[in-house]
Amino acid sequence: MASPETSATTAGSPAPAIEVRALTVTFGGLQAVDKLSFAVAPGTIKGIIGPNGAGKTTLFNAISGITSPTSGSVMLDGTDITALRPHQRAALGLSRTFQNLQLFPQMSVLENVMVGAHPRMSAGWLSGMFGLGGVEERAFEAEAYRLLALLGLETRAGDLAADLGFADAKLLEIARAMAAKPRVLLLDEPIAGVPLEDQNRILKVIRAINADGVTIVLVEHNMRVVMSACADILVINYGKRLAEGKPADVARNPEVIRAYLGGEAVHA
Repeated sequence: MASPETSATTAGSPAPAIEVRALTVTFGGLQAVDKLSFAVAPGTIKGIIGPNGAGKTTLFNAISGITSPTSGSVMLDGTDITALRPHQRAALGLSRTFQNLQLFPQMSVLENVMVGAHPRMSAGWLSGMFGLGGVEERAFEAEAYRLLALLGLETRAGDLAADLGFADAKLLEIARAMAAKPRVLLLDEPIAGVPLEDQNRILKVIRAINADGVTIVLVEHNMRVVMSACADILVINYGKRLAEGKPADVARNPEVIRAYLGGEAVHA
């Protein structure tokens, strides 16, 4: 495969961490994403919201390489990654979580995190998991323990992932995504379904990851979380941009209120 193409940027200005250009994803006659364009500034948290079926997860699948777009392009730090496979994008610094948990339930919490490091393993992740990576495997194990400590899961390292509560399972998936040392992290509904008492715990982790320099793109229905955590918000509906801007501006946008917020403005 030819090396990814790098786009020019304005002199003195960094390329967007993620830039989506006229992206379209079509399934049969349905356009799940329709000529959508937006950019995410490095080091920020950008929220993406919209009604169920608006195309948010399809958009994430196209950005991460799980779904091939019908047309348009995806740029990572100014490099065109549209033709790259998911593991190649991960190796370049793009990682993600899933709306529906994608853990390995019969593997330990520690092993689940170590699987996330496989794009960085020169010996291959299977070699590492079976002790064939030597020094490299031990280094990734130490990094996995550090991530578990950061997320408050260090005491569960030896437990099966199947034995975790829902909130801890959400945190484990974030830890696994972080094991790849991403520059950009896509979080697909990390707080959806989490009990109220655990929501602030996950929000604190998201903010800590961002404070460490990781750009975050957040899809979430919890408007309290979106409005408090995000520097700006993109609203999509039927795969198209409905509105984009600062949380306070989006919350007051009449079209957003009609299409998504149920007729009531949300206080940012």
